[in-house]
Amino acid sequence: MNITQDFIDERFKAYVLEAFCGNRESILASDVDRIVSLQLANHKYSSLKGIEHFASLEELDCSFNNLTELDIGSNINLKALDCGGNKLTSLDTGNNPKLEKLSCRYNELTRLDLSRNPLLKELDCNKNELPSLDLTGNVQLETVDCGFNRIRNLDVSHNVKLAKLDCYWNIISELPLVQNSNLQELNCGYNSLFDLKLEHNVRLTRLDCGSNYLIGLDVKNCPDLIGIRCNNNHLKRLDVTGNPALQSLRCFSNHIASLDLSHNAHLVELYCSENKISKLDTAFNPKLERLDVADNLIVEPDHTVKGVGTFQYDVSLSSYMSTLSYKGKELSVRTEAAAKTDMKRLSPFVKNAWERFDELNAGALDLIAEAHPDEDVTELVLSELVFDGDGAFQLGYDAGDTPAGRLYIYAAFNKKLEINGELVYETY
Repeated sequence: MNITQDFIDERFKAYVLEAFCGNRESILASDVDRIVSLQLANHKYSSLKGIEHFASLEELDCSFNNLTELDIGSNINLKALDCGGNKLTSLDTGNNPKLEKLSCRYNELTRLDLSRNPLLKELDCNKNELPSLDLTGNVQLETVDCGFNRIRNLDVSHNVKLAKLDCYWNIISELPLVQNSNLQELNCGYNSLFDLKLEHNVRLTRLDCGSNYLIGLDVKNCPDLIGIRCNNNHLKRLDVTGNPALQSLRCFSNHIASLDLSHNAHLVELYCSENKISKLDTAFNPKLERLDVADNLIVEPDHTVKGVGTFQYDVSLSSYMSTLSYKGKELSVRTEAAAKTDMKRLSPFVKNAWERFDELNAGALDLIAEAHPDEDVTELVLSELVFDGDGAFQLGYDAGDTPAGRLYIYAAFNKKLEINGELVYETY
């Protein structure tokens, strides 16, 4: 049967003729009724009229075209549909009971009835104009993205297999998750939530609940959390001691008064600005790379070592540091002093070392010269003095660029100012 006349979009017709009809100028039903997959994304099609003849079609990607309507009522075997990035105002999937994957993002849909798609596992209806979304009949759902809509109520109590839920940028005021124990990723930011209970979501790895009206957030039953974004809420406290896997924490713009990070050894980034934190200890966060603590109440007084200089507390490293002048050049002095009491205890060791610094420097250079008799050690640049917590220390020298990177040589001394006779080499 000749069905050429049913293809009203010339671009779509030309594609079908070339792909499935050899050199003929007509399309027969037998040419297309066994086709199971069509990849039609970004072809500037304005109509897919004729798609009804693809009776065996299981997968259709017609995303990012110029479609204003799409009739898939005859494609009863369809399992996967991507029609995102078009201009659809309606979409009827009532005759597609085998549908497992649906992406209709970036359209103009005001209604989406999925009651006759019981096998649906993946849904992406992001950025439409949906005022509601009924998922009660879709018990197989594993991932849902319904962000950027106008949804007020979202019931996921029947979706017990749900592993990922993105419902950000809506106007949701309640989000019960009691039945969603398999949930691993949740993004419900930019809504109207006053409360969020997560005690049953023990598998959660990523949480974004920023820009809501939350006054409390309990994550102690979510030990696998890697990332938390709870910024721009009304939180007065946040307990992350039960989240040992945490790598990223963004809790800025709240009313948090204290933050215990002693159990978060894997933390890489922390953004906690605009809170009421008066003290922050990052001594237990050796992997921390990015830190923002601006606009808090953190005040750590400087500590002066008489005859040496002033040491200032660096909250990003949880230690006291100073830049001292030695023979007209700046020398960085680092410590493991995590509190002012630690700095007071280290002060006599720092003072003794500084008083005999010329002697210590000469001893270190002699040791390096002995280890490298063919090198001119006078070219080495003294760069830092590093104290551990017991008063022992290292003198570090910049030896310049090497094929392996910038080379630094360290000579170690004990707290009695005795050199230990070994050198440490590090490249950066």
